[in-house]
Amino acid sequence: MNVDMRLHPRVRVDLPAELEPFRGDCMDVRLIHLSLSGVLVEGNAELETLLGERPGLASGVPLELNLHFGLEQASVHCHCRLIHSRRLEKDRFQIGMKILSIPNESQGLLSSYIEAQMK
Repeated sequence: MNVDMRLHPRVRVDLPAELEPFRGDCMDVRLIHLSLSGVLVEGNAELETLLGERPGLASGVPLELNLHFGLEQASVHCHCRLIHSRRLEKDRFQIGMKILSIPNESQGLLSSYIEAQMK
């Protein structure tokens, strides 16, 4: 039996988003899954470059990023930590991230959006 044991339900979406590393330029990605506690984003070879530059991999320091996307005419900005990554194709990658912090107004917007998508 396949039972979803997630704390927060996730919804499948297809939204444009931007990842902002603490050093370097923002990169365009697509938001694929969304929940109150995490996201799955998909991108091109820029993500591979970002993952290859992780200084924390050897030192045990996690990679943290800012994520920006729009919901219902409002912007959502959150601070996330990389949890996992995978290559789908030569130039197509996905990364799963845990949301570490999000402003209260953005969390309310996110909660309402997810609830509406689940109906």
